[in-house]
Amino acid sequence: MKTKTYRTMHITTLHPDLRKNLRNLVQGYVEHCEFSEHLTGRIDFPLYYLGFKYGAPVFTHVGPGHEREDRPVVGLIGWNTPTSQLASQVLLQFIEILTQHPKVAGNAILRLLPVANPVALELDEDAPSHEEWDLLGHLAGQFKNQASHGLIEIESADVKEFSLSGEIPPAIYQALETVSVIIPAIRGRIAVPTAINVTPVEPDERWQLRLTVPSDWSDPRSIHAVARFLVRLLQTQTRITRRARTLARIFP
Repeated sequence: MKTKTYRTMHITTLHPDLRKNLRNLVQGYVEHCEFSEHLTGRIDFPLYYLGFKYGAPVFTHVGPGHEREDRPVVGLIGWNTPTSQLASQVLLQFIEILTQHPKVAGNAILRLLPVANPVALELDEDAPSHEEWDLLGHLAGQFKNQASHGLIEIESADVKEFSLSGEIPPAIYQALETVSVIIPAIRGRIAVPTAINVTPVEPDERWQLRLTVPSDWSDPRSIHAVARFLVRLLQTQTRITRRARTLARIFP
């Protein structure tokens, strides 16, 4: 009889007085979401601040596919701040959807860093922001280097509208335009960027996108709606990648 193996998350123990928020965030996610054979997680990118050790939870989702395939690697970062965990919450919602629908990722490997600033998660307004701390930018740079195919960053800001910016291949842009026309009919479940400001890159270049969400979107339904938009975005990328592989086989 075939036995299914499930991989579990490994957590490095941090200082007990300064791990409360991180523990609550990760445990709250685990309580509401079943880890699957496609998902692993660990505390990564350790750093020290004022003599204490911090670490960020990094999740890896391996989409269905053949192990010998040349799999694209896509990174997703949640830029939490000393005053907001909104970006992290969006990515955790997205991970939860992935565990229930692993085919969303296609054959891609997704590297997810929901908490890009673990010190801010622990110390709130007593922590520096990533703009003020070069080390956080360095650690984020290490993470981005692992995303060889594409990169998605989520941030919250004092803005009025959900917007999208970055550099993407023309095929993805055309698909996003189509999605933006279709989705408004179901706006209650999926957020739609009001502004899309992107520039083109060649199909074989690494693409990158930044989702900026209004910081006053505190309603859980709004957070889930942005996560659903990420799902649509990955589904679009999956279809384009699958089509490109098919054409490569037909016209080698």
